[in-house]
Amino acid sequence: MDELTPLQRSILSKYETLADSLHNLDETIKDLSRRDVPESPEEVLRQLREIEIKIALVGTLLKGSVYSLVLQRRGLKQGEA
Repeated sequence: MDELTPLQRSILSKYETLADSLHNLDETIKDLSRRDVPESPEEVLRQLREIEIKIALVGTLLKGSVYSLVLQRRGLKQGEA
């Protein structure tokens, strides 16, 4: 197996963080759906805010990963020229 470049290790690390965030989001949604006791609107809003923050983190990590790949490919193309 070829050795990974620092950029590849960084991207894999970001995807690992993304997977963890999605897993946590999934668990939060499952917890919310299992509850039988009605919660106050304030509690529901607090929980939705936590979900919103996690989704924003996932989006940021995904954008960063895509941007890194674009820069890497651009660098490879410029190196070939």
